[in-house]
Amino acid sequence: MNLLRLLNSIFFVKKTHFFALGLFLLASGFIVSCSKINLATELGQDLIPEVDNIHTFDTTLEVEAFNGLFTAANDSFRASYTFPQLLGVINNDPIFGKTNARLYFQVSPNTKTPFKNAPSKLVLDSVILVLNHTFTYGDTALPQTINVSEIDPANDFQGDTSYLLSRSMTTAGLLGSRTVTPFTLKDSITVIDFESGTPDTVKVADQLRIRLDDAFGQRLLAYDTIGANDGYSTDSVFRSKFKGFALESAGAGNALLGFSLKDAQLQVFYRYENKTTSGDMDTATSVFNFIKASSKTYTGNENGSANNITRDYSGTEIAATSGDETADPFVYIDNTPGTYATLKIPGLATFPNSVIHLAELQMESVFDNSDSVFGAPRNVFLDVYDSTDQKFKLVPYVFGLSYSGGYAITNFPAFYSVNDPSNTDQTYYFKKDPMGNIVRQWRFNITGYAQKIAVKKVPLFNFRLYAPAAVGLPLGDRDPVTGTTLFSVPQSGTFFGLSGAGRVRIGGGNHPSQKMKLRIVYSKL
Repeated sequence: MNLLRLLNSIFFVKKTHFFALGLFLLASGFIVSCSKINLATELGQDLIPEVDNIHTFDTTLEVEAFNGLFTAANDSFRASYTFPQLLGVINNDPIFGKTNARLYFQVSPNTKTPFKNAPSKLVLDSVILVLNHTFTYGDTALPQTINVSEIDPANDFQGDTSYLLSRSMTTAGLLGSRTVTPFTLKDSITVIDFESGTPDTVKVADQLRIRLDDAFGQRLLAYDTIGANDGYSTDSVFRSKFKGFALESAGAGNALLGFSLKDAQLQVFYRYENKTTSGDMDTATSVFNFIKASSKTYTGNENGSANNITRDYSGTEIAATSGDETADPFVYIDNTPGTYATLKIPGLATFPNSVIHLAELQMESVFDNSDSVFGAPRNVFLDVYDSTDQKFKLVPYVFGLSYSGGYAITNFPAFYSVNDPSNTDQTYYFKKDPMGNIVRQWRFNITGYAQKIAVKKVPLFNFRLYAPAAVGLPLGDRDPVTGTTLFSVPQSGTFFGLSGAGRVRIGGGNHPSQKMKLRIVYSKL
């Protein structure tokens, strides 16, 4: 009997150990199979409970993605002189086709008397158009020829108007041209220092300087402030004589050049007869500036500007997949004016009533060799389309409001990354693929909206994914308390507001290996 008890005790101990071991292996399996929350540094680990598949669960919902093109009918994006303007052509982007960026702007003299004597006492040396170069997007080694033309006086071109990116203007004649290789714009060159008040030379870099036709310079010298040739008595009179500049790239090229209009100048180098010493000729420079403030000494309008950007997707994957009802494995996002994607998440409408701790729309780029030449846009944004109101809105219950002299949104749900060594100001995470190529990742936190859907308080809208320089949208969850219908997004950041440059190919919801998905961490009620 004692022996039997001993054997039973041994069997019971082994059975208990095997049972405990089984529980451990089962728990380990759950731990391995669950996707852990790896957002400690971004969201704070204490904000989201740990996934244990007993109290808190981690799941993903499928996303359906449909490519679309912005057209004249649905493109309301405008250029702003406060941000770099684009000029140039992309003729060979193997995925996104062709781009042509044209630049239109005006300049004005700073006074009624820009020259130091009467027209008959002036002799032209040269006239130079100067633009400050800020960046190059694309192939920096392929030359481009920049043509400068005069805007036809018949065009309606005003300084108080913000023009659509689709706006183009007719021209009245070529004023000058220059062939430039983009990377050489960074080189230092020696120029006349016109600001010092004395003839001198200085070295400058990042400038595009184009000498214009002498006949144009003679026109400027010939204008006076009185009589039939009055050209400088007011800014309006000057505008009737000269409507402005139109710049475009002719022929070959594979890059877009960014320029700051705030620093644009027309420099007129000339000699004049000294008023106190007859026959004595002195040298001087008169500068015509791009003016957007009350800095001029006479009454007149501010200068106008427009940036015309056109796309040609003929023969590309984008053209072949856009505008149909078939979900796409690739999403093509081209900075405005460009492309967008409609995203549908049908499973969210039937998600069970629960406490949602995190609802994050996740996506990542699918690498192509051309990405090394044409980088991703700096601002990828997500909004919704309200079919009842027939308008796009901010994602409901994601943005808040604050008041400091005027209402403003308080939450822009983008995650900012500074761990891409080549692009420290980009708004994405990144990882490396097996070949060492950078794969960009975007995450959109729509937790507040998903929670309202789960408790059946709001409808599920379709999402729009695109890359706007800036956009004005109403709140998605309530009417603005100020009566203002639109809120500008984003509201700050020097790299926002840039149109035209940046494109990326992203895995769609049915991509075989890089699926777009909605990740949800939740607890059952």
